[in-house]
Amino acid sequence: MGTQDHKLAWIQALRGIAAFMVVLVHNRGALMGTNAGQLIADHLFLPLSMGVDLFFIISGFLMVLTTRDFDASRAYAWKFTAKRIARIWPLFAIASLIAVAVDHHGIHGFLHASVLFPYLEGLLSIPHDPAASPIYFNMALGVAWTLCFECYFYLVFAACMLFGRHRYGVMAGWFALTLIAIPLLRGSYSLGVASQPLVTWSRYANLAINPIVWEFIFGMLAGWLYCSRFTIKHVATVYVTVILLLATLLIGWHRIGMVNFFGPRGWGAPLAILFFGIVLLAKRGDIKVPAWTVWMGEISYSLYLMHVYVFELVQRVATRIPMEPDVYRVVLFVTRPIIAVACAWLMFRYIEAPASAWMRKRLVGIRLPVFTRRWSFQRHSVPTSRDAG
Repeated sequence: MGTQDHKLAWIQALRGIAAFMVVLVHNRGALMGTNAGQLIADHLFLPLSMGVDLFFIISGFLMVLTTRDFDASRAYAWKFTAKRIARIWPLFAIASLIAVAVDHHGIHGFLHASVLFPYLEGLLSIPHDPAASPIYFNMALGVAWTLCFECYFYLVFAACMLFGRHRYGVMAGWFALTLIAIPLLRGSYSLGVASQPLVTWSRYANLAINPIVWEFIFGMLAGWLYCSRFTIKHVATVYVTVILLLATLLIGWHRIGMVNFFGPRGWGAPLAILFFGIVLLAKRGDIKVPAWTVWMGEISYSLYLMHVYVFELVQRVATRIPMEPDVYRVVLFVTRPIIAVACAWLMFRYIEAPASAWMRKRLVGIRLPVFTRRWSFQRHSVPTSRDAG
């Protein structure tokens, strides 16, 4: 592991933790057969959905950190875009094929255009039906709603690179327009991700105005902080500040209208506070993480996309085995996450990593004429750091 990778082991560990939190959320269904199990599922495991908020914050952070060597060229913008496509799309496409087979009983799902069309929309990161849900979008591959937001953010980030050294100014203007001005003009400004009035003329526009995008911005701000010279000398100051801010937020949670749901008005706010604290500690080199969490971070994307379908297949097998209902629930609750992690590792090693590397090599190797020159006002490049991941 290189020096930079070692320094960022903590961010990889957070990825792994976030993915496993989502796994546990979806595994809580095994507990819902009893009143006690329902109580545990609702109050202990459901809040772990905040793993999604953590994913979004991490994404914003990494986009700033991994583009520190931006040279203000269009070629760099294309390279960034190609790497993002190669990182997300190959496994997403394979997961969609598996989802069609699992959801529609093998080959039968591939024979009907009406079945395939929602999955194809998902591959283009187009919300399938925003009217059905203000945030989940009724996606055919359920967890793909988060990828819609991820890809929207990457698209904005890449497009703003075309403005060279003015990229962050343009980005600030775009987010001010979509997250503040337009909601205010519509007369419905709110930080609640589930309370945005539907944009009927464009499904994709519903992504742009959703307040959950603020979490990417939180991550970007943390990225700038991490790259800056600002430090806090005393570790105790970081801990005390984070604890006081979190305590103040939690004590006044309901009074200020916070909710137990996604977004900056929900789990995103306390996670942002924690993340900024972690960033300040990481700048000092005070973050040490277990190796298994870093490994979990490496397989996190495979785990996130595939665990629901692993759960479904394990459940189908388990239903064929005679056992008491309570035993059945325990078997599902214990075995599904373990098998999901094992399958994610296999998927990462033999499918995700090779497929992503193959597509990345070919896309980055494309030399489009429109991306071969810099703007005339770009004269200096920033010091080289690490390529965008």
